[in-house]
Amino acid sequence: MATEVKVPTTGNAGEPAVVLELNVAVGDQVSAGDVVATLETAKATVEVDTPAGGTVLDIRFQPGDEAPEHDVLMLVGEAGEIVTASAAPSAPADPSPSSTPASPPSPAASPTVEPAPERVADPSLAPRTRISISPRARRLAESSGIDIRELTGSGPFGRILFSDVEAAIAAAPAHVSTPSRTSAPDPTATETVARGRRVPVRGARKATAQHMHASLQNSAQVTLTRYASADAMLAYADRLKAAAERRGAVRIGINDLLLFAVARTVGRHPAANAWFEWDAITEFDHVDLGFAVDTGRALLVPVIRDADSLSLAALATAAHDAIDRARAGKTGPAELAGGTFTVSNLGGAGIHWFTPVLNAPQACILGVGAVHRVMPEAPALLPLSLTFDHRAIDGSAAAALLADIASAIEHVDTLAVY
Repeated sequence: MATEVKVPTTGNAGEPAVVLELNVAVGDQVSAGDVVATLETAKATVEVDTPAGGTVLDIRFQPGDEAPEHDVLMLVGEAGEIVTASAAPSAPADPSPSSTPASPPSPAASPTVEPAPERVADPSLAPRTRISISPRARRLAESSGIDIRELTGSGPFGRILFSDVEAAIAAAPAHVSTPSRTSAPDPTATETVARGRRVPVRGARKATAQHMHASLQNSAQVTLTRYASADAMLAYADRLKAAAERRGAVRIGINDLLLFAVARTVGRHPAANAWFEWDAITEFDHVDLGFAVDTGRALLVPVIRDADSLSLAALATAAHDAIDRARAGKTGPAELAGGTFTVSNLGGAGIHWFTPVLNAPQACILGVGAVHRVMPEAPALLPLSLTFDHRAIDGSAAAALLADIASAIEHVDTLAVY
């Protein structure tokens, strides 16, 4: 019996994963625990390993395909085994009726194998209750008026591939509609257009877009701005850098000091360290501090638990670990959930002022700009932008929080003492 290698839980309410890379092909030998594919979920990049060793018998999704969570990604079994066509999955948008049998299920209802002598010479002629076709190929066929029942698949075990549909379109009579500029674009492939390209919105980018849009649509966001003096923080960062080099300790930078100052301050403002929901406002007595990380693929916000109770060194270590995991695509859904307050720092990009978008249902988010001086001998200034949900907190309370954060930054070298 072949072993199913399934798409893991995506961690975003059943959103499908996108196949980024396959490490194996049909016929390859694998061992239990081998990484056979890399997927992009809404939250992170995930490596998929096989629970059993053997020969790769069938691969159900190709790079660029959207694979629904818990669907079978591939089958692994003994060399020479044949996966019957009834084991092939339908695409997520398959409009065919449920295949749940009226009578008790038989072994044929699940992935099965047959002895090699019974192999059908032409896989396309094998009897099957569902047509095996990749999701991309199905969408292209539907948009082009191609009847997939008339196609012969060139993929493993007769599976219809994207290239099979393209060939059918090229050979189709003139009355068959072919993709044009006005056709719906394939959502899983980059489409070349005049002087540019169309990039599909999927995976982590799609999740971020949906979350940001919902945040702006469903809250009353207001942003306050002010400067904080940064001279003491910069001098303290230089001393910490020198101390770390002497002792071989964790290096603490400007961003770590900012997170530390915010964590120690926000807990004293329960109306800001809160979630707004229509039935109640939840005010937290601890600070689970989220901070934005640009991974190069999408924006992730890992959360440092109980950040208000951590020492500066412990918080810096947690932040560095979270950044490394996010950029390596190893951040799990649990590491991104449950923050009570968020910091977004664009100072490294040279940005002075911006309007951060709330990480709903949180009531506040702090934007941090680049330290600068208006003249060489002038004080160093740090721009701060606090966006708050006016449904959860009033303007005067938000202003008091921002002033308190500015003061904490200005005295961050003594903050741990109190």
